[in-house]
Parts: sequence; C-alpha cells; structure tokens
Amino acid sequence: MPAEPSTDANLPVPADGMRIYSSLSREVEPLRTLEPGHVRMYVCGMTVYDYCHIGHARAMLTFDVVYRTLLEKGYKVTYVRNHTDVDDKIIARAIENGEEPLVLSERFIAALDEDLARLGLLLPSEQPKVSENIPQIIDLVGALIERGHAYAADGDVYFAVETYEAYGKLSGKRLADLRAGERVDVDSRKRHPGDFALWKAAKPSEVAWQSPWGPGRPGWHIECSAMSMRYLGPGFDIHGGGIDLIFPHHENEIAQSECGTGHHPYARIWMHNGHLTMGETKMSKSIGNVVRIRDILDAVPAEALRLLYLESHYRGPLPYSNDRLTDAIVALDRLYHAKELVEELEAQGSGPALAELLRDQKAEIGEVVELVRGFEARFMAAMDDDFNTAAAITLLHELVRALNRYGNNKKLVKKAHALAAPAARCFALAGRVLGLGGLSSEAWYQQVRQRRLLALGKSEAEVQALVDARLAARAGKDWAAADALRVGLDALGVVLMDGPTGTRWRMKVD
Repeated sequence: MPAEPSTDANLPVPADGMRIYSSLSREVEPLRTLEPGHVRMYVCGMTVYDYCHIGHARAMLTFDVVYRTLLEKGYKVTYVRNHTDVDDKIIARAIENGEEPLVLSERFIAALDEDLARLGLLLPSEQPKVSENIPQIIDLVGALIERGHAYAADGDVYFAVETYEAYGKLSGKRLADLRAGERVDVDSRKRHPGDFALWKAAKPSEVAWQSPWGPGRPGWHIECSAMSMRYLGPGFDIHGGGIDLIFPHHENEIAQSECGTGHHPYARIWMHNGHLTMGETKMSKSIGNVVRIRDILDAVPAEALRLLYLESHYRGPLPYSNDRLTDAIVALDRLYHAKELVEELEAQGSGPALAELLRDQKAEIGEVVELVRGFEARFMAAMDDDFNTAAAITLLHELVRALNRYGNNKKLVKKAHALAAPAARCFALAGRVLGLGGLSSEAWYQQVRQRRLLALGKSEAEVQALVDARLAARAGKDWAAADALRVGLDALGVVLMDGPTGTRWRMKVD
C-alpha cells in the first residue's frame, strides 16, 4: 500500500534547512510545522514495571537530541513523553510483588527519572501518565463507537480495523494478512482478527475505572492517542518512538486517532530509532540480555554512553559492547584534553588576533583556525540532515585532534589566545546539542579520578602522599627513590605532570 505523504503541501517550507526522514512517507522531508516556529512532538515513553535498560535509553536519548537541536535552531518546542503506568505487565509484576499496580509504577517512574537525569536528558514539556488521563481516554473511545469505528463486547471495546481504509499506511501491512493467530490474539468476539482493544473489562481485584461499558482500564494503543491529543491537539508535527513500535502500536494509534477526530494526518512526520543490539540480537527484557541504565552509569561517565549512542545514526541498529564503551571513554578524554588547552588559552589574557596568528604560524595553526571558523555551520548542517549525529561527532573529533596536535607545541600555544573564544563556542555548541563536552576539563578529570580511585580502593589523600614523597625524593636528589615512586604511581594509573609551578596528577583513562 503506498504511503500517504505525512506533510501538508500547503504549509510553508522553512528556510532553516531542517530535513527529517519520515517512516510514513519513507522519504526525507523538510520540517513543515502547523504553526510557524513551533514544533509539537510526542514520543512514546516507557511501560514502567521494572528498571529501564540501555536499549530503552537509546530511544529516549535520540529524541532528547532532536529536542535539543530544535531548541538550538530557535524553535519553540512542546515535547510530550508519556509514562505508561497501567498495563498488563505492570499488573502481573504487582501481583508477583504483592503491591498495588500504581504504587509499583510510581516507584519505577521515580527510578527512570533519576536514570535519565544522570544521563543528562532535558525534561520534556509534559510527562503525562495513563492513570491521570482516563477521562480523555473514555471520551475518545466513546467518540469512536459513536462514529461507527468501534464496538463493545462483554465490557471490552474493540476498534474495527475494516472501517479505516488507510489501515497499514505506516507499516505496509494489509488487513488480508492479519489472519487469526498471526501477530494478533484469537478472540471469537472480534469482527476481524486485526481488531484491537480500546478498553478492557476489569478482572477480579484488578485496578479499574468506571466507564459506560463497565469497570475496566485502557488498552495499550488508545492511551497515546488520548494523551498526545490532550497536549498537542488532534494533529501535530512529529511522533517518535522505537522501530519496534511501528506495528502494531503506531499503526493502531494512527487509525484510532484519525477515525476518532476526523483529523488527517494525526502526526505529520513519524520518526523511529533503531534497536540497540548485543551481538546480532536486540536487547530485550524477554530475552534477558539487558544492561540496566543505572548499572552502566555506576560504572562509566554518562557522557561515554551518550557518545557511544550518538556515533551512529539514530535510524540504524547500534551494536553495544564493552570495547565500544571503553573507546568512547578514551575519545571523551581526548576531547577534554583539547578543552583544557582552550581553557588555558582563555586564561592567558590578550594576544595576537586570529589573522595575525595565521600570518605568523600559518603552517601550524591554519588547520585549527579553519576547523574553528567553519565548525558551527558544518555542525548544524549535519544536524539539519535528519539529525546526523555521526557526522556532527566526526567534526568534533577532527577539531579535537587538531587542537591536541597544536597544543603539543608549547611555544606556539603561548601566542594563541585568539583561538580561545571561538574554540570555546564550538565546545559549547556540542554541549548544548549533543550533551557532550559540557563539563569543565577539571570536572571531567575529577570524575575520572573518583571512579578510578574507587575501583582501586584508594583515596586521593593516599595518592597525594605518594606524589609528595616523590617530590621530596627529587628535592633530596634521591633519584632511585623518586623513580621507584613514579613506577608505583604509574602502576596505579596516575599521570604526573611536572611544571614550573609544581606537579599535578590525574588518572589515566583506558
């Protein structure tokens, strides 16, 4: 079935160059917004019956960067990401734990909020919960029945897929292929095997709300339609989620939303991120190959996980491994080494202008100046190209390598104050949009130091005592003792930096 275009040709194409791949049109489209300068975006959040894993984090980080990019470009953004706090899995886990379902889900919402804050995600404009939107859900189900798109059966309510001619336009699936037993539950009360539950009659002792069809709770799909339309209206600009949600969740969302309101399209652009994989297998709780967000963040800096995700384009699969995570940490250390140079240049005070630097040191500084001068335009062009974080990070790595090469020549660096402000702006841009490089170099090295010392079971005071002992040995010209202490420090991963003002130390990253 050919997909309907997800944009309205009557809406103006903005001049800012933003283009996004839409899973609905299967094309890269210009971002046309219903209201000029205002993006309305809904992203499917988590079903909170357990701690979330790093596969979930990829989806949420993807749309965090979308949000950050749109804000950087000057858009007003209304960003809604929901919490599913009423669901079959939540009820099953609550029964298993012997607690109330809403108590369990509230506990895991708090845990998720904590994990995402540690990962550096910005807060969405709204974070609605299913349990707080029951009246809106009941109203939408009632409208679907009234319009002839849904029917009640023994306290349940089903959407009638045959009443929506465009069913399958997102996923490409055909109603004829949705036979009983194939991807859908067998239920003799359904008029078509593809019909899906909008409202579920409550079983004994289950959490339930009163409705015109009896006590019950929402089906999975209807909740996102009701919540998105409550905060964004019957039609909005971007809908996002993981690629596994295309069918049936997002397909069903489109059908029930457009039938319930008569508004077409429900969402203009549909964005989907690829899976995080362990080897060749998608990370999934049902398989058991999961790594919890909080466990990773206890072991490595949050920026390392962000960098690992963002080095790949969001639409493709992302292989996860400890080696790749280690590589990300090392790359971040190089970034902060370059940032340290920029901070030192800023502290130098006045110096030659950039043009004068180019005349005096053209061979040595030309590459750095060229990268700094063109960084913002090239970086934002990459983000305009369907949020191509991989290309943006490549630019950042190029700048870092050039700065670190240049920083090795201390004689030249003394004259390079003019590089400081424009280079600092490059790092600030990457920090705002990607959430990378936003710390001071001292904060980064302190973070690395604390993690490494904790793993070694050492304190800063213990290491400082060894450093001081080496300095005393050097002062007393006991070179053998000084060398032995240095070897011991090196074995701990301590890097010593002798300078005219004394010796500083930090921990290796490897």
